[in-house]
Amino acid sequence: MSMIAIPFAVDISKIKSVFGCKDAELMEKIKKADLYDHYASQDDDFPNPKYQYNFDDALEDILFKYIKPSERKQKSGFLGFFKSKTNTGLDERIAHGYGYVLLVICDYFGTHLLPQCDGFYYGEDFEAASEIMKEHGLQLDLGDMFEQHEVFDIPKITGFPAIRHFTKSEIAHINSIMNKIEINESETDFDNEDFDEVQEMLKSIKDSFKYCEEHNTEMITFTH
Repeated sequence: MSMIAIPFAVDISKIKSVFGCKDAELMEKIKKADLYDHYASQDDDFPNPKYQYNFDDALEDILFKYIKPSERKQKSGFLGFFKSKTNTGLDERIAHGYGYVLLVICDYFGTHLLPQCDGFYYGEDFEAASEIMKEHGLQLDLGDMFEQHEVFDIPKITGFPAIRHFTKSEIAHINSIMNKIEINESETDFDNEDFDEVQEMLKSIKDSFKYCEEHNTEMITFTH
């Protein structure tokens, strides 16, 4: 199974401000995001009914049912025998649904980078590009964008999407490395007989992180 990390240039504080905002007008605006139709139409495509969810209901949960930390109360487990848990107002069964909703929210507030190819595909080309970056001093594991991280206050996602947040300092470090790497532009043209997938991957990485720095944003990636 192939994995792709879809990057967005975005101010993460704007995304977090949506949680519990109770803004009906904003909810309707988010439904007009470019990627809304694509992901909203896939909410019931999961073969296992356990993972099916309604996209609009999940969006409403985040905007209207989410309980902010300052307003939370403890809830007891079954018959009081289990350790009490904090009620966030979100449903643990559809954690992945909230992940896809957040992808669309990032599309609304931010910029969908690499729309022409969707994002960074995991594979030999990505690994080769990462190795070149390491040879030039990269101190981050760029491949961890394909792994799960706790970026937003939602139930833990056990599968996809995997969400990764790149801070401005991480973006600056990656850009400092990319500035040392010479990319052959002619080999990044798909129609060129000398087309090279690794060169194309390096250019995609460089262009995406450079855009974030130039526009003073962070980057959030969603892998599925």
